Amino acid sequence: MIYKTYIISSIIISIFLISCKSNDKNQVDSNTENVTKKPPSLTEQDNNAVLQENEDTNTASTKDETGNGIMHHFICYTSDDNPDLAISISFDENANALQVQYKGQKESMTLSYIKEDFDKGGAYPTTRTYYTELYNGKENGVYKLTHAGLWDYAEYTRNKDGKKFNFTINHELSIQNDDYRTSPCF
Repeated sequence: MIYKTYIISSIIISIFLISCKSNDKNQVDSNTENVTKKPPSLTEQDNNAVLQENEDTNTASTKDETGNGIMHHFICYTSDDNPDLAISISFDENANALQVQYKGQKESMTLSYIKEDFDKGGAYPTTRTYYTELYNGKENGVYKLTHAGLWDYAEYTRNKDGKKFNFTINHELSIQNDDYRTSPCF
């Protein structure tokens, strides 16, 4: 029993240390700031190149055709309302989201950066980053990705009807060897 408690404590501490890594670009003097620097993101054409490479090699790709958008890690999210609905989001080494894939779908959709808000007030600094979801050149909706302490949340607002879908990180699937996983969630 003590061994189990030790393992659980170690995992929680590891997740906490990983999630609280300081990122100098986000250190600000005020409580909330819009970060206007746009990170690199995949274009729809780049996304199609990645998808084709995945089909050709039957493995997870780590970069797009131009060498941009290097996939560094993945976070697995589960719907707050439907445990059968899940998404996998790929990120580059600077924690910029690149693509989203829904469980049961073969293709990923490109995420295009909109803006980022940083709030250092409260128990944990909170980062909210907004992305447009692109599929076949069309904007399907907007993701708001929130990171606070050990927790990551995704809120998707569908363009056609304004319906919101909320997701929370699945720590069991997202963490491997004390770090974020390096392969897609499914």
